[in-house]
Amino acid sequence: MDAATAIHITGASVPETTKALATRLIELGRPVEVIDSALAERIGGAAGANEVSGLLSRNGVVVLAVYDGAQPAGDTLAVEVDPNDTPDFAAEKILDLLDEAGVVDLESTEYTPAEEEQIRRRLADLGYVE
Repeated sequence: MDAATAIHITGASVPETTKALATRLIELGRPVEVIDSALAERIGGAAGANEVSGLLSRNGVVVLAVYDGAQPAGDTLAVEVDPNDTPDFAAEKILDLLDEAGVVDLESTEYTPAEEEQIRRRLADLGYVE
């Protein structure tokens, strides 16, 4: 699978899982677009959404395809959310799959600017830095 992909999510808690996954991907520095049923209808139904998903994915955007008839062009990971999983846990399971496929790097030791600021504030609160 390439560094960019489309992910077709089905099963339980799809909206909540999609939101959790999109948030985590953004935290990992990946551009993300969610194409749901409403957006798919505005861009020509499933056929139009599949084409747009392929174009976005080809240009480095991780596409979360959560519309009926989703078959995005290019590399697509189909994932069914287990009804026993919480949305956050399901998102982490999907991230593990994306890490195995080389789409994201979960072992990165680099911090995001927000994480660096949070660490700096904690160190300041403890009196280690000003």
